[in-house]
Amino acid sequence: MNNINICVLNHSKNISFFGNSQQFRKEYSQKVQKNQLSETNISNLQGLTKLFSNEGLTYNDTLKAAKKNPFMLFHKPETMEYNIKEIVKRFQGFGLTNEKYLKCALNQSVLFSISPNTVERNINETVKFFEKDGLSTEKYLNCAELNPSIFTLKPQTIKNKVFQITKKLNIPTDEILQLFIKQPYLFACSEKEIIKKFEIFKYIEENKYFDQKKSLPDLDEFNKSILRKKYTNSTNTCFMQLLRNKISNNLKKGTKLPHFNLENSLTNFIIFNQNNKIGLTILDGKYADDFIKFATQLSRSIIHKNIFLITTIAK
Repeated sequence: MNNINICVLNHSKNISFFGNSQQFRKEYSQKVQKNQLSETNISNLQGLTKLFSNEGLTYNDTLKAAKKNPFMLFHKPETMEYNIKEIVKRFQGFGLTNEKYLKCALNQSVLFSISPNTVERNINETVKFFEKDGLSTEKYLNCAELNPSIFTLKPQTIKNKVFQITKKLNIPTDEILQLFIKQPYLFACSEKEIIKKFEIFKYIEENKYFDQKKSLPDLDEFNKSILRKKYTNSTNTCFMQLLRNKISNNLKKGTKLPHFNLENSLTNFIIFNQNNKIGLTILDGKYADDFIKFATQLSRSIIHKNIFLITTIAK
């Protein structure tokens, strides 16, 4: 066990404020941070560490998990062990191991507290509902290993999210599921965030076809190309890509700003052209004003003035 200085406090009072989860988490997260734990708290964490020593669990790991989920301080080690190993037992046929699920629990430490029945239901009901759309238990568990919050997501939450996205974007459920499987963090994102990112990607692609004087492809194929985008990109990163495209379109033939280290490329361009006015044309649309605001603020943040003159044109 790692050598850690721990301040041991007597903790005889009952935890009567368990019901106030927010207050409880704040107070005991601070106690973990300051190593102001009771003998019982320390014993529970040490016991858990010992039970998973073969899997490489350290006391430091356990402390970090308890800071995110202070309820661990009051769980018996055997209870937390059961919550981990019982899920592994139920899904070991799909490749889940103690080491894999423990790693997930250290990332999403509420898993030490959630009953195996709840986690099992979350997995099985979600898979059952979307099985016809290509989701399997093995695929879903692979997603959960990459995004452990998936183990905690209620099936109805995911159903509602997927249905709202398919309805809003008019894209088949199986294609949305494939997007989620390829980018598992999307299972935990709000439908509004995913829809917004899709629309921004679509706007960027429409501008690209406009600059190339090409017609948009078939709608289904166009939507599929949007679903292949990297949805982890922030809105600012997306707008940087659009700005890069627009600038490159204005440069002499064969010259383009590089894709790599995009922020640095745009910074150098703005500094080099600080005494010029750069005219750009973008398609009118839902995100046109947001893009203009982004480009203006980016320029001002670098050289304290705006070099971009951006006009919009109807689609």
